[in-house]
Amino acid sequence: MTDKWRVHKIKSDCEPWLFLEGWEKDIIETIEFEKKEEALRYYAMMIYEFHQKYASVRSDELALFSFWNEGEKEFCEACDDDLQIFHGVLFAKNDEVYSLEEDEEGLKMLRTK
Repeated sequence: MTDKWRVHKIKSDCEPWLFLEGWEKDIIETIEFEKKEEALRYYAMMIYEFHQKYASVRSDELALFSFWNEGEKEFCEACDDDLQIFHGVLFAKNDEVYSLEEDEEGLKMLRTK
């Protein structure tokens, strides 16, 4: 079986780095690649673009970046409150989050974008 490399775009009213049960429903787009290098290039491009659009950022093992602008909120009927909206970019190998912390190739690509 060949590996599938995926970049997921996520939009959620809770912090994506928490991976709460059912977090997968917050994926708004998945782009799949046969080659890791292509996936890394796309992932780096998405991170760069999101940095341009959002003032706040948080990263988890370089495999997940969450972005947000304070005040971007949506009303939650179930909780009767306005909730902060977060935008995430997630790097995955097959169906698992792929940590880039010790991946020299991945680190190099992220640093050059």
